[in-house]
Amino acid sequence: MITFRIGLMLALFSWAALASAKTPEQIFQQASKSVVVINVLDQEDSSVNQGGGVVVGREAVVTNCHVIEGGSRLMVSHETRQLNATLAHADYERDLCQLAVPQLAAPRATLWTGRLRVGQRVYAIGAPEGLELTFTEGLISSLREFEGSQYIQTSAAISQGSSGGGLFDSEGRLIGITAFFLYDGQNLNFALPASWIAQLAARATGGAQKPALSARDSVAKRWATRISDLKSRKDWAGVLRLAQQWVRTQPTHPAAWHELGDAYRVINRPRRAIAPYMQAVRLDSEFFDSWLNLGLTYLALNQHDRALETFQEALRIKGNDPTALYNSGVAYYHQNRHDKVREVHTTLSVQDPKAAQEFARRYLKK
Repeated sequence: MITFRIGLMLALFSWAALASAKTPEQIFQQASKSVVVINVLDQEDSSVNQGGGVVVGREAVVTNCHVIEGGSRLMVSHETRQLNATLAHADYERDLCQLAVPQLAAPRATLWTGRLRVGQRVYAIGAPEGLELTFTEGLISSLREFEGSQYIQTSAAISQGSSGGGLFDSEGRLIGITAFFLYDGQNLNFALPASWIAQLAARATGGAQKPALSARDSVAKRWATRISDLKSRKDWAGVLRLAQQWVRTQPTHPAAWHELGDAYRVINRPRRAIAPYMQAVRLDSEFFDSWLNLGLTYLALNQHDRALETFQEALRIKGNDPTALYNSGVAYYHQNRHDKVREVHTTLSVQDPKAAQEFARRYLKK
């Protein structure tokens, strides 16, 4: 009899929990009311970027700082309204910014800063590729330690334009701000923890008065200095770890992706280096070192056609650069295009006679 009662109580408890759980439709209806679209405009009112934002207070919206870079004016869209916005607080180290949006009448999201669990179901709402209020479902894949806190890794899809949107739990509470995804694998999507929102005003240094671009470069310089110090000690595992943290903090900075590619290449993981280098040149098509190192990576993988294409991009930026020239000749050699090999040798003889001599010894047919 006692066993029957315990079983009945457990069954009733389970039924009550299921009855109170929100469906995905209910979560979207609740949470989407607190998600906005941010349009970044230049001086001619042309759009230069778009992302998401989450309402966290009266006339207050939180987003990633990289969403609002490079613009002269910010517009927030909520339902059918278009409202002007200004920067109120900025924590560039964590890539978290708060906007002031006068006359914004939208409910604030309910923040959850308690314990998260790997495996719990989560939902992302954002504006990928300009598609407003896109809803995706996934799990918390991991909780990644970062400077005393944790990034949220999730399988909920995050793509271009999703930055600044909200990551919500099964109760519709805001647990994170969707920040970035990595190109070198599937389901490598990350969000900043909601606990950082409460700390934003206290951590902001200069806030709206600090120009975003100079602050961004100042943060990047500190990361680069830390990585340079580890390089001088040949701590390549440390370089890789810092570079991974840098791309999480500044996912739109090409130097961060370049350093990540270099780290993978130095520890002899060339296939993992390709995606970071490609992201670096997507962000900055004039990034000579990334084009060059991407070409060297393709050479190491015996992908000679792709290597040649990237060396040609490097030479477009720095015509007749000896290293790019030399290695384009190597790619030609492996394609059996010996006329082009001789052309490279002739040009290299002018640019770097010593390199030309070495090139001839290895690659000119006798």
